[in-house]
Amino acid sequence: MSATSPTVLSEFEPSARQPTALPPYETRVPEAMNNYNLPSDPLLITEKVQRLGEQFPTFANKSADDLEDLLRFEDLFQAHIDGLEQVQLMRTLEYELREENERLAEVNLSSEDELRKMRDSVAELQMFASSLTSRLYELVQEHLDLQKPYSPMLLLQRLRDEVKGLDEQADTAARAFMAKEEAIESAECEDFVKTYKQLRLRFHSSEARCRLADAAYRSGSLSGVPLSLDR
Repeated sequence: MSATSPTVLSEFEPSARQPTALPPYETRVPEAMNNYNLPSDPLLITEKVQRLGEQFPTFANKSADDLEDLLRFEDLFQAHIDGLEQVQLMRTLEYELREENERLAEVNLSSEDELRKMRDSVAELQMFASSLTSRLYELVQEHLDLQKPYSPMLLLQRLRDEVKGLDEQADTAARAFMAKEEAIESAECEDFVKTYKQLRLRFHSSEARCRLADAAYRSGSLSGVPLSLDR
Protein backbone atom coordinates (compact mmCIF):
# COMPACT_ATOMS: atom_id res chain seq x y z
CA MET A 1 0.00 0.00 0.00
CA SER A 2 1.55 3.31 -1.06
CA ALA A 3 1.73 6.16 1.41
CA THR A 4 -0.66 9.06 0.80
CA SER A 5 -0.99 12.52 2.25
CA PRO A 6 -2.14 12.62 5.88
CA THR A 7 -5.85 13.10 6.45
CA VAL A 8 -7.10 16.09 8.43
CA LEU A 9 -7.97 14.74 11.89
CA SER A 10 -9.84 17.76 13.30
CA GLU A 11 -9.81 17.56 17.11
CA PHE A 12 -7.49 14.52 17.07
CA GLU A 13 -4.69 16.35 15.25
CA PRO A 14 -1.43 14.46 15.93
CA SER A 15 0.56 17.67 16.20
CA ALA A 16 -1.47 18.65 19.25
CA ARG A 17 -0.37 15.62 21.23
CA GLN A 18 2.83 13.98 22.25
CA PRO A 19 3.34 10.59 20.53
CA THR A 20 2.92 7.58 22.74
CA ALA A 21 5.81 5.18 22.85
CA LEU A 22 4.81 1.70 21.80
CA PRO A 23 5.63 -1.22 24.11
CA PRO A 24 8.71 -3.22 23.18
CA TYR A 25 6.71 -6.25 22.09
CA GLU A 26 4.74 -4.10 19.62
CA THR A 27 7.80 -2.65 17.87
CA ARG A 28 8.02 -5.57 15.58
CA VAL A 29 5.75 -8.30 14.27
CA PRO A 30 6.56 -11.86 15.36
CA GLU A 31 7.82 -14.20 12.68
CA ALA A 32 4.70 -16.33 12.76
CA MET A 33 2.47 -13.25 12.30
CA ASN A 34 4.82 -11.75 9.74
CA ASN A 35 4.00 -14.52 7.25
CA TYR A 36 0.30 -14.12 8.02
CA ASN A 37 0.14 -10.34 7.68
CA LEU A 38 2.38 -10.10 4.66
CA PRO A 39 1.53 -13.00 2.35
CA SER A 40 3.56 -13.34 -0.79
CA ASP A 41 0.69 -14.54 -2.99
CA PRO A 42 -0.94 -11.54 -4.76
CA LEU A 43 -4.28 -13.35 -4.95
CA LEU A 44 -4.21 -13.98 -1.21
CA ILE A 45 -3.36 -10.32 -0.58
CA THR A 46 -6.28 -9.26 -2.76
CA GLU A 47 -8.60 -11.62 -0.89
CA LYS A 48 -7.50 -10.28 2.51
CA VAL A 49 -7.85 -6.68 1.43
CA GLN A 50 -11.32 -7.44 0.10
CA ARG A 51 -12.27 -9.13 3.38
CA LEU A 52 -10.89 -6.19 5.35
CA GLY A 53 -12.97 -3.84 3.26
CA GLU A 54 -16.12 -5.89 3.82
CA GLN A 55 -15.72 -6.37 7.57
CA PHE A 56 -13.89 -3.20 8.62
CA PRO A 57 -14.34 -0.62 5.85
CA THR A 58 -13.22 2.22 8.12
CA PHE A 59 -9.75 0.65 8.38
CA ALA A 60 -9.55 -0.38 4.75
CA ASN A 61 -10.19 3.18 3.54
CA LYS A 62 -7.48 4.76 5.66
CA SER A 63 -4.02 5.60 4.48
CA ALA A 64 -0.82 4.28 5.98
CA ASP A 65 -0.26 7.56 7.83
CA ASP A 66 -3.75 7.41 9.29
CA LEU A 67 -3.17 3.88 10.50
CA GLU A 68 0.15 4.90 12.05
CA ASP A 69 -1.57 7.76 13.87
CA LEU A 70 -4.16 5.33 15.23
CA LEU A 71 -1.39 3.18 16.61
CA ARG A 72 0.54 6.07 18.10
CA PHE A 73 -2.27 8.02 19.79
CA GLU A 74 -4.47 6.11 22.23
CA ASP A 75 -7.31 8.67 22.36
CA LEU A 76 -7.51 8.75 18.58
CA PHE A 77 -7.54 4.97 18.43
CA GLN A 78 -10.24 4.81 21.13
CA ALA A 79 -12.37 7.38 19.37
CA HIS A 80 -12.14 5.44 16.13
CA ILE A 81 -13.00 2.17 17.90
CA ASP A 82 -15.99 3.78 19.61
CA GLY A 83 -17.28 4.90 16.23
CA LEU A 84 -17.25 1.41 14.71
CA GLU A 85 -20.67 0.04 13.84
CA GLN A 86 -19.90 -3.28 15.53
CA VAL A 87 -18.89 -1.58 18.79
CA GLN A 88 -21.93 0.68 18.76
CA LEU A 89 -24.18 -2.32 18.14
CA MET A 90 -22.54 -4.21 21.00
CA ARG A 91 -23.01 -1.28 23.37
CA THR A 92 -26.61 -0.87 22.26
CA LEU A 93 -27.27 -4.53 23.01
CA GLU A 94 -25.48 -4.17 26.33
CA TYR A 95 -27.67 -1.19 27.21
CA GLU A 96 -30.84 -3.03 26.21
CA LEU A 97 -29.83 -6.07 28.27
CA ARG A 98 -29.12 -3.89 31.28
CA GLU A 99 -32.47 -2.14 30.92
CA GLU A 100 -34.26 -5.47 30.61
CA ASN A 101 -32.47 -6.84 33.68
CA GLU A 102 -33.47 -3.77 35.67
CA ARG A 103 -37.07 -4.14 34.50
CA LEU A 104 -37.15 -7.80 35.51
CA ALA A 105 -35.62 -6.92 38.87
CA GLU A 106 -38.35 -4.32 39.46
CA VAL A 107 -41.02 -6.86 38.51
CA ASN A 108 -39.56 -9.41 40.91
CA LEU A 109 -39.37 -6.87 43.72
CA SER A 110 -42.93 -5.72 43.12
CA SER A 111 -44.12 -9.35 43.25
CA GLU A 112 -42.33 -10.11 46.52
CA ASP A 113 -45.40 -9.61 48.74
CA GLU A 114 -47.61 -11.64 46.43
CA LEU A 115 -45.05 -14.44 46.26
CA ARG A 116 -44.76 -14.47 50.06
CA LYS A 117 -48.56 -14.77 50.38
CA MET A 118 -48.60 -17.57 47.82
CA ARG A 119 -45.83 -19.38 49.70
CA ASP A 120 -47.78 -19.12 52.97
CA SER A 121 -50.91 -20.35 51.21
CA VAL A 122 -49.02 -23.32 49.77
CA ALA A 123 -47.68 -24.16 53.24
CA GLU A 124 -51.22 -24.14 54.65
CA LEU A 125 -52.46 -26.34 51.83
CA GLN A 126 -49.60 -28.77 52.45
CA MET A 127 -50.54 -29.01 56.12
CA PHE A 128 -54.19 -29.57 55.20
CA ALA A 129 -53.21 -32.24 52.67
CA SER A 130 -51.05 -33.91 55.32
CA SER A 131 -53.98 -34.01 57.75
CA LEU A 132 -56.23 -35.45 55.03
CA THR A 133 -53.64 -38.10 54.28
CA SER A 134 -53.47 -39.10 57.95
CA ARG A 135 -57.26 -39.28 58.10
CA LEU A 136 -57.29 -41.42 54.97
CA TYR A 137 -54.89 -43.90 56.55
CA GLU A 138 -57.14 -44.04 59.63
CA LEU A 139 -60.23 -44.71 57.52
CA VAL A 140 -58.43 -47.41 55.55
CA GLN A 141 -57.43 -49.11 58.81
CA GLU A 142 -61.00 -48.87 60.11
CA HIS A 143 -62.25 -50.36 56.87
CA LEU A 144 -59.80 -53.25 57.18
CA ASP A 145 -60.87 -53.82 60.78
CA LEU A 146 -64.53 -53.90 59.71
CA GLN A 147 -63.72 -56.38 56.96
CA LYS A 148 -62.01 -58.85 59.26
CA PRO A 149 -65.28 -60.44 60.62
CA TYR A 150 -66.44 -60.88 57.03
CA SER A 151 -63.36 -62.54 55.62
CA PRO A 152 -64.01 -65.69 53.54
CA MET A 153 -62.45 -67.92 56.18
CA LEU A 154 -64.58 -66.54 59.01
CA LEU A 155 -67.77 -66.63 56.92
CA LEU A 156 -67.07 -70.22 56.00
CA GLN A 157 -66.57 -71.11 59.66
CA ARG A 158 -69.84 -69.43 60.57
CA LEU A 159 -71.61 -71.40 57.83
CA ARG A 160 -70.16 -74.63 59.21
CA ASP A 161 -71.33 -73.72 62.69
CA GLU A 162 -74.80 -73.00 61.31
CA VAL A 163 -74.92 -76.39 59.56
CA LYS A 164 -73.88 -78.11 62.76
CA GLY A 165 -76.43 -76.14 64.79
CA LEU A 166 -79.29 -77.01 62.41
CA ASP A 167 -78.37 -80.69 62.53
CA GLU A 168 -78.31 -80.69 66.33
CA GLN A 169 -81.56 -78.74 66.49
CA ALA A 170 -83.31 -81.27 64.23
CA ASP A 171 -81.94 -84.21 66.27
CA THR A 172 -83.03 -82.59 69.53
CA ALA A 173 -86.55 -82.03 68.21
CA ALA A 174 -86.77 -85.65 67.02
CA ARG A 175 -85.53 -87.04 70.36
CA ALA A 176 -87.94 -84.86 72.30
CA PHE A 177 -90.84 -86.02 70.15
CA MET A 178 -89.88 -89.68 70.43
CA ALA A 179 -89.39 -89.44 74.21
CA LYS A 180 -92.99 -88.46 74.85
CA GLU A 181 -94.85 -91.20 76.80
CA GLU A 182 -98.36 -89.79 76.60
CA ALA A 183 -100.53 -90.22 73.57
CA ILE A 184 -99.69 -87.96 70.69
CA GLU A 185 -102.50 -86.27 68.91
CA SER A 186 -102.60 -86.06 65.16
CA ALA A 187 -102.37 -82.27 65.12
CA GLU A 188 -99.27 -82.39 67.33
CA CYS A 189 -97.74 -85.01 65.07
CA GLU A 190 -98.39 -82.89 61.99
CA ASP A 191 -96.73 -79.87 63.66
CA PHE A 192 -93.68 -81.95 64.50
CA VAL A 193 -93.37 -83.30 60.98
CA LYS A 194 -93.72 -79.83 59.52
CA THR A 195 -91.13 -78.39 61.91
CA TYR A 196 -88.72 -81.27 61.40
CA LYS A 197 -88.99 -81.01 57.61
CA GLN A 198 -88.19 -77.30 57.76
CA LEU A 199 -85.18 -77.96 59.99
CA ARG A 200 -83.86 -80.70 57.75
CA LEU A 201 -84.50 -78.61 54.64
CA ARG A 202 -82.51 -75.73 56.08
CA PHE A 203 -79.81 -78.18 57.17
CA HIS A 204 -79.39 -79.75 53.73
CA SER A 205 -79.49 -76.34 52.02
CA SER A 206 -76.83 -74.95 54.34
CA GLU A 207 -74.76 -78.13 54.06
CA ALA A 208 -74.77 -77.95 50.26
CA ARG A 209 -73.82 -74.28 50.38
CA CYS A 210 -71.07 -75.09 52.88
CA ARG A 211 -69.61 -77.79 50.63
CA LEU A 212 -69.58 -75.44 47.63
CA ALA A 213 -68.00 -72.67 49.68
CA ASP A 214 -65.39 -75.01 51.14
CA ALA A 215 -64.45 -76.27 47.67
CA ALA A 216 -64.23 -72.69 46.36
CA TYR A 217 -62.17 -71.63 49.38
CA ARG A 218 -59.70 -74.47 48.87
CA SER A 219 -59.35 -73.57 45.18
CA GLY A 220 -58.69 -69.92 46.09
CA SER A 221 -61.87 -68.44 44.64
CA LEU A 222 -65.20 -67.81 46.36
CA SER A 223 -66.85 -65.90 43.53
CA GLY A 224 -70.44 -66.92 42.83
CA VAL A 225 -70.86 -68.78 46.14
CA PRO A 226 -73.42 -67.13 48.46
CA LEU A 227 -72.05 -67.14 51.99
CA SER A 228 -74.64 -64.83 53.52
CA LEU A 229 -76.38 -66.24 56.54
CA ASP A 230 -79.54 -64.19 56.03
CA ARG A 231 -82.68 -66.13 55.29
